[in-house]
Amino acid sequence: METIIFAIIGIAISTAVGIKILPPLVYLSKFSYSNAKFSAIPITFLKEKEIARLLESKSLEELKNNFYSRDFILKGENAKELQDSIDESLFRIINMAKNDSPKSVASFYEAYMKKLDSYAVKEAILALKGEREIENKAMLEENKEMIEKIKANKENAQEILKEYGWNINLQKNEEEIERDVEKQAIRFLIEVKIPKGYKKAIDRFVKSLIDILNLKAILRGKYHDMPIYLYGEGWELPEWKLKELMKVEHVNEIVSLLEGTSYLNYLKNAVADFEKYGVEAFEKALDKQILKIAREIANDNPLGIGVGIRFVVEKEFEARNLKAVVKAIAEKMQDVARRLVVVE
Repeated sequence: METIIFAIIGIAISTAVGIKILPPLVYLSKFSYSNAKFSAIPITFLKEKEIARLLESKSLEELKNNFYSRDFILKGENAKELQDSIDESLFRIINMAKNDSPKSVASFYEAYMKKLDSYAVKEAILALKGEREIENKAMLEENKEMIEKIKANKENAQEILKEYGWNINLQKNEEEIERDVEKQAIRFLIEVKIPKGYKKAIDRFVKSLIDILNLKAILRGKYHDMPIYLYGEGWELPEWKLKELMKVEHVNEIVSLLEGTSYLNYLKNAVADFEKYGVEAFEKALDKQILKIAREIANDNPLGIGVGIRFVVEKEFEARNLKAVVKAIAEKMQDVARRLVVVE
């Protein structure tokens, strides 16, 4: 009799555990198709050998003839048109990622595209502040519409920006406005409405991005002796650590104060290049770090949104590399581009 009772209890417990586990597994299985697709798409333009091959092109026409990609399209007759086609490709790729992923995480991809489009918003605002012609470079329809409204009604630009979710004080100076546009773009990512189970992966990514923006701002500010505008607390750098870094006079001291964080090794390995080329070497090292973090998130969340985070970050850096290649060939500055591209 006792054996039967224990058997019944065992079945009941197994059933309860199964019911508890099954919904998350079913939920995570929704990512099977998208994650398999993202993992199968190559990251050609993060490879040093491929970027070096493209930089050997003697003209933009030769570059187009030497260019092969499943994802990116190079079209146009001049550098601006080619760079625009790269941006168009990037937004199409991320929109594809959104459509292939579960609807519950679509808001992440939408916010990521807003972050990318923040450059166009920033350019429009700075042109307005400088009383220059406003060029509408936005990729997203809502931002295109917003900028057209600003062009038609410049006196109410701040209210128009707010209407579209950009809370920017136009009375501030240009450096503060640039920082505030970037902060708002990050806020879009922080505020995405997605299931709680995926929030930790996005939080780690966004807060690590804040760390890196803070480090870049401090390093640039100290190196160029210019005002430093921070972005708030991140993943590894709390407010007290940021204050400590801000007190330092020399850039090299900042690196040593990052002992105990994941940022130390990448920056320490870039010290030799910093001594030759300046602060751009540290910025490149931090870009490599965000790539590494995105891949760690993917490894930690292989059945959820982690793979999607890695995918869009890698594609953004591919696009940046390609735009740098186009600019370098147009301006005959291949040697500079070789220093700036983020490759492995």
